[in-house]
Amino acid sequence: MTTTPFEPKPPHQKLTALAGTWAGTTLTWLDPSAPPSESRVDASVETLLGGRWIRIAYASTVMEKPHAGEMTVGFHNDAKAHEMTWIDSFHTGTSIMLSTGAPRDDGAVSVLGSYAAGPQRWGWRTVIHQPSSGELVIEAFNIAPSGEEFPAVTTKLTRRA
Repeated sequence: MTTTPFEPKPPHQKLTALAGTWAGTTLTWLDPSAPPSESRVDASVETLLGGRWIRIAYASTVMEKPHAGEMTVGFHNDAKAHEMTWIDSFHTGTSIMLSTGAPRDDGAVSVLGSYAAGPQRWGWRTVIHQPSSGELVIEAFNIAPSGEEFPAVTTKLTRRA
C-alpha cells in the first residue's frame, strides 16, 4: 500500500514549533468577581504523526488538588480551521471537549467549544499564542448563554527545553 507523505502547511509548522518542555503559572477563576487562584504548571508539547497535530500535556493543582490534562491541536486543511480536543481532571469532568476555529490574522489559535451546565450550554473559547519563541500562553474564557464572556484560565509558560 502506498501512502502520500504528509506535507505540513504553515499552520502545522507553527504548531510543531511549540514542541518542547515548558513551566510557568496558571491563574484559574472559579468566580469571575473574585481573584483567581494561582498555581505552578509543568507542560510538554509533542508532535504527533509527522506534524499533523501536537499534544499539550500539563500538570498543576486546582483548589490545592492535583490536576492534569491534555489537548490535541491541529489544522484541518480541507476545512481551513484549527481543531482541538481537550480532556482534564477538573474542568471537563468525564467529557471530551471538541473545539474549532478559523485561523486568525495574528497567528494565534482560537477555537470555540461548548459544555452542558444543567439544561444550558455554555461556550468555552481557548486561545493559544506564542509572544516569543521562549513563551507560550494558553487562555480560556467561559461564555454564558447570554453571550457574556469571562476569564476562566490563563497559563503563561516559559520554554525549558
